[in-house]
Amino acid sequence: MLHLGVFGILTSMKLKVLSITAVAVLFVSLLPQSAGAAPTQKMKRYTVTMTKAHLPTAPNNGTDDYRCFLLNPKVTEDSIIRAIQFIPEKKNYVHHAIIFRTTDADLPEAIAADKNGKGWPCFGGTGLGAGLSSFISSPWLSSWAPGRGKDVSPPGYGTPFKKGERFVLQVHYNLLAASGAKLETDKSKIVMEVVPAKGATVKQLHVELFPAPVELACPAGVTGLLCDRRQSLIDLAARTSTTSAFESTGINFLCGQDPFKPAASLISRCDKVMNSSFNVIAAAPHMHLLGRTLKLTLNPGQSTEKIILDVTNYNFDDQSSTVLKNPIAVKAGETIRVECTFDPTLRQKIPQLKALAPRYVTWGEGSSDEMCLGVIAATKE
Repeated sequence: MLHLGVFGILTSMKLKVLSITAVAVLFVSLLPQSAGAAPTQKMKRYTVTMTKAHLPTAPNNGTDDYRCFLLNPKVTEDSIIRAIQFIPEKKNYVHHAIIFRTTDADLPEAIAADKNGKGWPCFGGTGLGAGLSSFISSPWLSSWAPGRGKDVSPPGYGTPFKKGERFVLQVHYNLLAASGAKLETDKSKIVMEVVPAKGATVKQLHVELFPAPVELACPAGVTGLLCDRRQSLIDLAARTSTTSAFESTGINFLCGQDPFKPAASLISRCDKVMNSSFNVIAAAPHMHLLGRTLKLTLNPGQSTEKIILDVTNYNFDDQSSTVLKNPIAVKAGETIRVECTFDPTLRQKIPQLKALAPRYVTWGEGSSDEMCLGVIAATKE
């Protein structure tokens, strides 16, 4: 997923200042993020490492391993996260990581699934809780992807974190990146810098995700069994999970396309009407290896149209977020559009992909699948 990851929303590494006065937020995900505190408060650091080393393996001859681990940073008092950093041990094939919040209701299930540190397979979201958990609807805390370092909140913002609270770390291992080398175990870690919540003055940030469907047919002259969309989805479910295939269908439905017979296109687009008001602080793009451009637009085609984020030369190895020079106010009832473009001919050129069978590419969490995802960090009015 995230290739994300999507997936660290506010980062101090390679932060770019955007002077454009626009931005917005979509419809799913609660990712709180915020933090500013009195300058006299003392910073405290918590480090938590995966309990047991994990040897990545992919199901059914796939090339991706999504693994979740329940971690306890053992925070001793109600705090405000000032910075959080995922540090991969095996940088060559850790594709991305997402830190999810764990609710009190889901904690018993997480403890059982974790099996004392072995973790559990988790394509999509954490897989915890009732209903269909997914990459889009799971509550995020932070994320890491290539090009991101420490996730630092801007002055005046922060993420509350309760005493004794735990979180779920999801790591995506991209076995394609191992390039034939012997896979080794990974034991990554997270470092949090916090200040006491008592006496802190902060504005709370939350993250909104803007997905659009991906429907990329095999290029002209390229043929194969998986160039058939139905066969491609069956393969996607086999090498990742049935949840992944449902997500592809669900995103088409949410974005007003025929979920069963969508039209193939090099452009992915989705409009969403906002049901609440907020101020946008930062935005980031997320696609996979075929992505070319990503744009977030407020009120497209209207006199009030504003460009929120415009990535004209997407670089998978630099998914750093853009912090706005001035927060942008978005009102309930306004529309946010995410739009991506792709080049499926890159599958025959990129070393990691050209050895794979040609396929009809849909939204999916594997490195050989694709995503169109805009990420926004915002505060409520």
